[in-house]
Amino acid sequence: GLASIKTSLGESTIRALSQDNVFYIESDKKVTIQGFPQSFLPEAEKSQTEGLTIIKQHLPGDLDYKGMDVFTVLKSKGNKHAVAIVTTRESANALTDAIQLVNGVLEQESKTIIKEHEKGWQQFWSKSGVQLADSDFQNWWYRQLYYFRCLSRPGAYPIALQGGYNKRAPWHGTWTMNYNAQQTFWSAFNTNHVELAEPFIDLVHDYIPRARYHAKTVFDAEGGVTPHNFWPFEPDPEESVSVNKRQLAYMPWSYGIGTAGHIAHNLWLHYLYNGDVEYLREKIYPVIKDYALFYASFIDKCKEDNNGKVIFGPSLDPEHSPFGFDNSPYDIAWAQHTLKAAIKGANDLGVDPDLVKRWTKSLDKLPYYPISGDHIHAGDNESFNIITPVVPMFPAEQVSWFSPQREKDLFKRTIKWIESRYVRNNSVVMINVARARMSMTDDAITDTKKWFKSKEMPNGLFYWHAHGFYMSEQIAVSGLITEFLLQSNGNIVRIFPAWPEDKNASFSDLRARGGFLVSAKQKSGTISNFTVESTIGGELKLVSPWSSIGVKYPDGRKVSLTQDSLGVVKVNTTKGEKLVFFKESD
Repeated sequence: GLASIKTSLGESTIRALSQDNVFYIESDKKVTIQGFPQSFLPEAEKSQTEGLTIIKQHLPGDLDYKGMDVFTVLKSKGNKHAVAIVTTRESANALTDAIQLVNGVLEQESKTIIKEHEKGWQQFWSKSGVQLADSDFQNWWYRQLYYFRCLSRPGAYPIALQGGYNKRAPWHGTWTMNYNAQQTFWSAFNTNHVELAEPFIDLVHDYIPRARYHAKTVFDAEGGVTPHNFWPFEPDPEESVSVNKRQLAYMPWSYGIGTAGHIAHNLWLHYLYNGDVEYLREKIYPVIKDYALFYASFIDKCKEDNNGKVIFGPSLDPEHSPFGFDNSPYDIAWAQHTLKAAIKGANDLGVDPDLVKRWTKSLDKLPYYPISGDHIHAGDNESFNIITPVVPMFPAEQVSWFSPQREKDLFKRTIKWIESRYVRNNSVVMINVARARMSMTDDAITDTKKWFKSKEMPNGLFYWHAHGFYMSEQIAVSGLITEFLLQSNGNIVRIFPAWPEDKNASFSDLRARGGFLVSAKQKSGTISNFTVESTIGGELKLVSPWSSIGVKYPDGRKVSLTQDSLGVVKVNTTKGEKLVFFKESD
């Protein structure tokens, strides 16, 4: 990013370089760095040598965690200044690496540094784009993607609850896994920046030993399950010597059984949107396999009713119920999602046939979501931080536009019922994606606009005055707005499914499941410029936006397509092929 500071004495510019982990500053003023005192940390050590200012901040360890040092290095050369930060978690030669970074930048001409920096951002913004008649949505889509890229990149450590824009980090700044961390990275997929979700996937994959430890010690179950929060830099329990192996598990939250499935969702989305089989094999399937094993093992321990369905618990409805809650729609939906993903993943990889049979039986034992009156039930809550009765629609995606009409009507009523009962601090994105999935356009647009407009700061952040800080999960607003324009849950593409017909909009290269890059335009209620590029090949399914539809292939062939009862057409694609869809004459 770029910041420009203008005063009566001149102008300074600060760039967080896209090509290096360096802050590059152009200023005629003297630049200094200082330690940031904290009552719970030893004082930072400051030294100067050979034109370098070095600050070393030590973070103490304990019996199982060796701690780390953070080195911040500043060097100036005329009006050019470079600051690099490297920790001993990243490198055994952290100080040397930080010095090399600042020297490497300052050895270059300013125009070369800036050109390379801007090239990185140009490549980022060229991957997708929107042009919307609604100026708020237009600005929010780009602004939140900008913050996302500032806070996340492949190979880096994943951002946590408060990102990097706060003076303090409540809840210890950990990854809270009942929705916050997952929502932060969710918008990477449909905006066509899948790579930005990979730090989260790395975090979860590296947590496998602790997930297994938690499943065994807390639930006496197979596989792996996760507590409510992750703590950074946790050692393998096998290598820990403290009484509880340094396991972080807030209670009773960490007795919840749906959290693991919610985590698995982001991993599975990477495969659905990207289609990388080797990445599935190495990073995704090992985690989902463990979580599915946990659910199968837990289901085996549950009591069954007269219909052969289990009483799925005890657990707790996230942030609402005390421990002892049964048949939470949150837990049921995430168990379903994880077991189905594990079955699909195993079949695609050609592995674990016996587990596939077991997981299939486990799925059959899960009950339907509890119903009270005419809506889905989740305890006797007066209000909901997390709209658990709606979670089977989103984010768990077990109910969709393509579900049977009776089920769709049930969940629409549930959305209406919960409208006056949910605490908007936590669920504005979730409920409005659910509305968008049901094409409840007016409600989705109005609620999104009203809430985030009230939180918008001049810099584009959404600031919680009640909390007193920014929460990085609001990056997902970009994904929410994308859902108004393009959806592909169930691997079926829908364009403009929740966008007002009287508002113009166009988008380019938004990503759909199956690795399809979709572009389209709506002007005065008429849809045109509808193209789909296949990045991995395979069958494309889409809902026709017209009463009759045809497709033009790259070689110029035009083919009429036949719609099924839901308006869905199917087209076989090859990798790299770009198809143009058009309205046929009535």
